[in-house]
Amino acid sequence: MADRELFLIDGNSLAYRAFFALPETIATSRGEPTNAIFGFASMLVKILTEYGPKATIVVWDAGMSGREQQYEPYKAERKPRPDLLKEQWPQLEPLVEAFGYENVRVEGYEADDVIASLAEQAKEAGIPVMIVTADRDAYQLAENSSVRIMTTSRGITDTRVYDREGVVERYGVPPDLVTDFIGLKGDTSDNIPGVPGIGDKTAAQLLQKYGSLEGVLEHVDEVSGEKRRQNLRENAELARISKQLATLNAASTRAWTWPRSRAASPTGRGCGRSSRASSCATRCAVSRRRWASRKQRRARLASAASRRRPARPRRPASPTWGTRRRWR
Repeated sequence: MADRELFLIDGNSLAYRAFFALPETIATSRGEPTNAIFGFASMLVKILTEYGPKATIVVWDAGMSGREQQYEPYKAERKPRPDLLKEQWPQLEPLVEAFGYENVRVEGYEADDVIASLAEQAKEAGIPVMIVTADRDAYQLAENSSVRIMTTSRGITDTRVYDREGVVERYGVPPDLVTDFIGLKGDTSDNIPGVPGIGDKTAAQLLQKYGSLEGVLEHVDEVSGEKRRQNLRENAELARISKQLATLNAASTRAWTWPRSRAASPTGRGCGRSSRASSCATRCAVSRRRWASRKQRRARLASAASRRRPARPRRPASPTWGTRRRWR
């Protein structure tokens, strides 16, 4: 069963994570920026190295799934794509293909919804799924055996895998309450408002006590703190909208079917077995080691320079030294 595991990667999430996690000084000899490409490739190499060849689909955003119609400011405050990332963006999909994986986008939909649809179809086919993303709304899909979530914690290749119990341990609520959780506390990365004054800890405590967002709103009078009660009353509808925005719609992209035959077998296209993938993985691994070794060498030189004993002051020269007396 493990050999048939399907990897679903949120391409946009991973690309942004790679770009901001690595220094912009990583570039070609001609000065072309490559930090996002390098970080993205490093993550693919990590998956290939640690899990072996797997059926892998990289999903890209192609719209907002209609969420901007539900809530006009949705993602409105997100900054435009940085220029250095724009330069690298056209190279990311060819990079995925070089590894032998598949690129997928469904017009009008966010990658999260497409991933939810693919994960559901994989479960029906009895294929376990690993979702690779940095977005917390993906935790609503986690299950103990059939669906796990791999997220980056620091940098780009330092990751942690969450199942149902892992989500409970991290947030204090099970995956089926993640949308209620976001409905209460919001999500600044997507401009989901939530309820003012409620953070992770308070949201988890309220859900543990009242069972759901609606349960919290029905028992507002029992919630401690006058300001908190006021915020819940005044922003009840905003909390419901926030929950809807955070809910992944697997049915929305159901009309698009995934290539089950490719994902079911680790020998077909999409599993990272191509010769280009092997050579690309090798080059990326070597490049990563070289970059790390250069960084370590610079650190050692800086450390040695700071420990170096200061040079003894030179003895001032005598005005008569080195002179030759002239005789008449």
